[in-house]
Parts: sequence; structure tokens; C-alpha cells
Amino acid sequence: MRPDIKIAVVTGREDTGREDVLDALRCRESVIEGLTSRGMRVWPIDITRDDLLDDNRVARKILAKSPNCVFNLFEGFSDASWLEIRFANILEQMGIPYTGNRPGTLALCLDKDLARKKLREAGLPVAKGACVLPGYEPSFVRGLEFPLFVKPRMEDSSVGIDSRSFVEDREDLYRLLDERLVHYPDGLIVEEFLEGREYNAGFAGYHPYELMAVSSIDYRLPEGEPAFLGYDSKWEPESSDYRNTASVAEEGLDAATRKEIIRVSRMAGKVMGCSGYFRVDLREHRRRICILEVNPNPDINTDSGFAKQAAKKGYGYGEIAEKLVRIAADGRIPYGKREARESEKMPSHGRKDGCLLPA
Repeated sequence: MRPDIKIAVVTGREDTGREDVLDALRCRESVIEGLTSRGMRVWPIDITRDDLLDDNRVARKILAKSPNCVFNLFEGFSDASWLEIRFANILEQMGIPYTGNRPGTLALCLDKDLARKKLREAGLPVAKGACVLPGYEPSFVRGLEFPLFVKPRMEDSSVGIDSRSFVEDREDLYRLLDERLVHYPDGLIVEEFLEGREYNAGFAGYHPYELMAVSSIDYRLPEGEPAFLGYDSKWEPESSDYRNTASVAEEGLDAATRKEIIRVSRMAGKVMGCSGYFRVDLREHRRRICILEVNPNPDINTDSGFAKQAAKKGYGYGEIAEKLVRIAADGRIPYGKREARESEKMPSHGRKDGCLLPA
């Protein structure tokens, strides 16, 4: 890699103590170190709310040092996830290469109601459920089998998912809906809870995609406690949920199940228009692999599920970061023949792998 390849690594900047937001800044440091180890010139850029009031202001900020590519870690802000779509649109208009997925895919995957419909229309298995809006008709629950699972329609990073998201009767369901629709007026997804083993598969590139690995979620929970990953299990190190869950790559998978996970995940990526890198979360329910969500631009910090999957495939951290740049560049950056060597051990700026519902 020639040292004149210049990469701007972009994240949002806001005053918050929320761990999922702060993790993006830690991830940026990891990416900068990884790309620097590959011989690139790399620097950080902060995007604020005020910046997004003016597309030209964003463009000037990004182009100030004439980067060849933007490593896009911008995920919106704590109360405005949808701004990641606006930012990607600005990059599209600028015509500069950038890592990750295109605006249309980000929009489709962020809206869990539209995503579920798109997957179902393509014949892919998803849990039976409904999108519930303020002023809902209680009869929507007819035909759904308890227990049910409730999550915000337009959030990521497991925001709005906790122990109360698992509901076993109508009384608790209606109480929860009334409370949370105040905070999430864009709607809530209510779907049948899928009992069974949980998996995810990470991919890079364009369809048919390069598989990184298939992982399973190891839950070490008290007997009878429902197994799912909420906000605490991903972002709160002091919580029991955080301590008692782990993502394990390519262990304990029978060949037939693994093959089906890969097949369904590849189809889901194609249906949603994924490119760059993404992760598909799934469960095996009643001997059928079902899709939970498709996650474009998942967490890629050094301790993330995606980074662990890439390592299982044989990529060092700097190597996978460089690969994502190469995918984004698509021949538009003049790479040299010599590539810098990197240490096998990269410093970690992360907290916890984001193995379900991400970023």
C-alpha cells in the first residue's frame, strides 16, 4: 500500500454518555491504527449536528485534506439514527468513495417494518408480527402467539430493548406499548419470540459476497430466563447480561445448519441491497432458520463480532479495514504493490462485540 493513499475516518460527535455512541469513537481509533499499520495516511473527522444543516459545510470538512476515500463510521446521533442515511446521501452527491452500504440499504434496514416486508415478499422466513403505531387498535394481537417480543421500529444498537421487551400476556403487552410509544412515536415492532439457537453471519463485498464466518450466541443465563441480546448485554459491562453472553465463531455448527445459514443470509443481503460489509442475525426455530435482522455497517471495533469473524477467516484487523477500503474504492484508488506488515496483536479500543442488532 503506498503511503500517499489518504483516508478520512468519519464519526458523529455529540455530548452524551451513551456507550453505543462512545463506542463509535473507540472504533475510529482502532480503524485509524489498523489502516496506518497498512501504510495509509489516516486522520479523523467529527461531524456535528450543525454540520448537517449545510451539505456544503460537510463537503468542505471532508475535502479539506483531499482524501481518496471516506471510512464511514457515522451512525447518526443518539436521538436521530436516521441521519446516517442523510450523511451517506451527502457522500453519494460528493462522488467520493466511502466504506459500507449505500443510503437506500441503510434506510431499508433501519425501518424494521419495511425490512420485514421486503424479506417476506422475497420468500425469506421472518417472525410473524406487526408494526404498532400510536393510536393502535388492540385487536392487532389476534393471531399472534405469545410470548411476544417488542422493539423500536426505527432504532439500532439495541436501543429500547431490555428485559421488558419479552412479554407473555396481553395486559403486559398493552402497558408496555402505551409507555414506549411515547418515546418511540415512529412505531414499535411486535413479533412472535423465536425460541431456539441464535446465529449471525458476517459478509464483505458485493453479491454473492465473501463470508467471514458464522457465529453462534452463547447464553449463560439462569434456567428459564429468555435468551436475547438487549442494550445492556452489548454496552453495559457491569450488567449480568453483558457478562453472560458471547459470540463464538465457527464452533458447534453442523454442516447442514451452517449451509442453510449462509444460503439464507446471502439471499437476505441481496434482497436488501447490501454491499461493503454487513451482518445477518438469525435463529433456528422449530428446525427452520429465520431472519431476525439484516445489519448494514455493523460494529467493526477490534472486539466486535465482525472483527472476530474476519480473524477466523484469517484477516488481521488492519487487513480487514484495508479490505473495506478496497471494496469502497472499486478501482478508483491507485494501490501500490508493496503492502506494510502489521503486528498480529492490535491494541483494542472496544468494549464488547456487537453480535446482535447493531449499528
